[in-house]
Amino acid sequence: MNIGKYILLKMKPPSLLVYVSAILLLTFAVGVYKQLTQKTTNNCEMTFMFEYPHFIDILVPMNRGKYNLYAYTEGQTMEKIKSMKFYGTPVVFIPGHSGSYRQVRSIASVNIRKMYHIQSNIKFDFFTVDLNEEYSAVFGGVLPQQTEFVSQCINTIIKIYEHDYKPTSIILIGHSMGGIIAKGLFINPKFDTSLVELIITLATPHRPLFLADNFMDSYYENVENIWGNGLDKPRSSFLSNISLLSIGGGHRDLMVWPCLTYTPHADINVLSLAIPGVWTSTDHQCILWCKSLVKSIVRVLFDSAESDSDDTIYDWRKKVSTYHFDKRSNGKWFHSNLHPISVKLNEPNMIVWNETYKARRSILLESGTPMPIVIHVPLYNQSLDYEMTAEAINIEYHDWVFSCKPDYHSKKYCLFGVNWSSNSTISVSKYMKRRHITIKLSDVYRLDHSNLVFKIKNTKKPTGLNIDLYEVRDRTNEVSWKIWYGILYRKLLWKINVYNTVQYKTILRDWSNSICMNCVYNVHMITVKCSKKKHHAVSKFIVPWTQGVLHGLTSDNAVDPLRISLENIYSSNKTEDPYLQFILDPNCNYRIELELSVMDTIGTMGLKYGLTFPSYIGIIILLVLSHQFSQLANSTNDDCSIYHNSLPSLFKIVKILVVSICLMTFVQYQWSIINKPIGGIDWLGHPLKTFVFSSLLYCITNSFMCFATLVLWSMMLFWGKAINELLIRFIMKALQKNATVSDWILYGFGKLPIAVSMIAILMSYHTCGTVGLIISAFFYYFMLCTMVQDCIDQLIYYPVIFIKDYFIKGEKPTLNLSLTPIHLHFSLFLLWLLICGCNLPCSIEWARNFHHSKYLDPDPSWISSVVLNTCAGILWQMDIPKRNINFNQLNKPQ
Repeated sequence: MNIGKYILLKMKPPSLLVYVSAILLLTFAVGVYKQLTQKTTNNCEMTFMFEYPHFIDILVPMNRGKYNLYAYTEGQTMEKIKSMKFYGTPVVFIPGHSGSYRQVRSIASVNIRKMYHIQSNIKFDFFTVDLNEEYSAVFGGVLPQQTEFVSQCINTIIKIYEHDYKPTSIILIGHSMGGIIAKGLFINPKFDTSLVELIITLATPHRPLFLADNFMDSYYENVENIWGNGLDKPRSSFLSNISLLSIGGGHRDLMVWPCLTYTPHADINVLSLAIPGVWTSTDHQCILWCKSLVKSIVRVLFDSAESDSDDTIYDWRKKVSTYHFDKRSNGKWFHSNLHPISVKLNEPNMIVWNETYKARRSILLESGTPMPIVIHVPLYNQSLDYEMTAEAINIEYHDWVFSCKPDYHSKKYCLFGVNWSSNSTISVSKYMKRRHITIKLSDVYRLDHSNLVFKIKNTKKPTGLNIDLYEVRDRTNEVSWKIWYGILYRKLLWKINVYNTVQYKTILRDWSNSICMNCVYNVHMITVKCSKKKHHAVSKFIVPWTQGVLHGLTSDNAVDPLRISLENIYSSNKTEDPYLQFILDPNCNYRIELELSVMDTIGTMGLKYGLTFPSYIGIIILLVLSHQFSQLANSTNDDCSIYHNSLPSLFKIVKILVVSICLMTFVQYQWSIINKPIGGIDWLGHPLKTFVFSSLLYCITNSFMCFATLVLWSMMLFWGKAINELLIRFIMKALQKNATVSDWILYGFGKLPIAVSMIAILMSYHTCGTVGLIISAFFYYFMLCTMVQDCIDQLIYYPVIFIKDYFIKGEKPTLNLSLTPIHLHFSLFLLWLLICGCNLPCSIEWARNFHHSKYLDPDPSWISSVVLNTCAGILWQMDIPKRNINFNQLNKPQ
């Protein structure tokens, strides 16, 4: 007797869709694995402690018991802090999801060292909040509690200062979900908003990674109501003077994607790899200790605290943060007179080099120069379509590029010039500091100027200057974006065979509107020929509607391709197309090529969209149940199809998808507020993108579910008896009884499953709703294994019964074996597992805080557990399914 014939009904031959789905799943898995395990270079230098850190406990009224507040100190200041003597501006660090209060060490220690180093009168006192390392990113129930405690901490900090040193404001630094808590403080109308003037968020998901429960949805909605969404909801007026700076980690942060760190109401939105002087992507934890980034944050704190301008405090902070995080033109410190507007050019003891006719010039002084050099570049007979790009090499002086009109008497030299140095930006470099600037001649002519002037100060270090005057159309090309670019072969952007050129530009038309906005590309700048051994070139990716510039580096034998993608960049305020700028070495020829990184694209999309899989799993299970119920209603046989034969056809899937997209598009058009962007999903509201990505995700999820259900079936068939024995041993050990008692208990549960349902409801009430769901899930699987084992036993003993009845009684016995209950319960069990998985964060948070309280408060899984366990208690008692029954038959008199 073939057991497989009865347990697993003969499945349909795999269709083409099954094979395609399997290939997609395998490719998807490889891409995600590569993204998670790739050994990308971490260019961040670790911060280190100069002295041993100490955390001084501060008593907070209304403490919930599991949260604490500490003051950070190290070395000689410990005794002063122990006696609660504070004199500086308080800085409060708020950790995020599973974050520790000790993570404040890097920023606080560098700040203390900087304060001692520069002997500044500006002082900061660092405080850090212990939030019990709760999982606030997956369980929103803790967010209101944490916000309330942080609010109490701020009030406590203000009170411990003596009257003469009482601060007027507090700086908040929030990591991960700590940034959301910092913004959420203002939800409470009783909170004094004037206490906070600066908020810095590090790798903070300003929109939810995924909505684990209604508490998280409500919290984010309340935050958005006061902070606005940048479109139809402006920031509340009482928040107008609060500076908000959001810093993301870039593509190395696999927990919070860069698109989530963007918030439209921030003064600065920037990625760490675009911050001048940092130029590297950081992972979710590295963003707290990356030395170059920490130094930039500390400089913002110091420069923001001391202003020598007439600007308001808010405007001054915005200038400071823009300089350090976006457009740093030279030095490490910012002040109001960094780049004076007018500068005297004709100084004594100066070498003047007048380049009248050469449009391109390269100067490299290996030994420096003992005297300053001024280079005049007349702009006669040049049209408005010309630009000038210059590269300053190791020019330490802040002001180095000017425009002017020659003096009336000399008709050749300028006495004074207008300073353009603030428009220059420092650039990534392997050796020697470099600054770049591009000036449109139309802007120069608008000032009635006719000369550009470059100044090189005297120095003993190697220095140089590259100047390139060109017509824009000769150095600019456009790429009308197509999805197949770079897939099969590298697309050639530029082939540069001339020397002494510095700048080229490629505009990426329509990329932000293409379906491949999520694609990841590598831009390769390949050196073809160089007249000198040492060379240096930089590729830049510039998106006009964002802050910061992404850099790639080509130097000597090292090639660092530039990784570009718009999946990290918010584009609702798009005004211009993104473009690539190439700053070349004048002594080299180059090939510039574009290549699609297929596996990075797949891995990125998988990690961004992977959180939607539970939705697709639920859809597939419901479609299978719908098909099984239809079979039971319309057929006369006793069996409905197994899960794999109940999957909907390709035509039905396309039909459902088209109808759903039409409905979603209509809802989005009529009520845009309903369609909230969640996680990395950025294609809702775009019918074509929705159809393509939804189809791909459905195929991948469908293939995954086919393999997962095969594994479950195999476990029930071959390990069902072992699972039964394992459960008996567990009960024996828990109750300290013998095997006979445990067998009777299991038998009683099998005959009275409502007892399991009642126990699960009681456990939900006294612990956590998810605990009750998990108990029922284990029993449900045990029940399925028992049902399958009964079928196997019937098949095994059927030959014996057949011989006995046929040869002794002369009767041929029939085998009444129906698999309908197993197939139907199996689909319902899959749905039960999905609900358990969605509520799993609740049980994790309950287990973590069990030593504080045996109850989970609040518990979003409680209602689900009570409803489902009540229904299960009734369902398990019934002999289902009841076939061919309608309302009239139920009410027909006997």
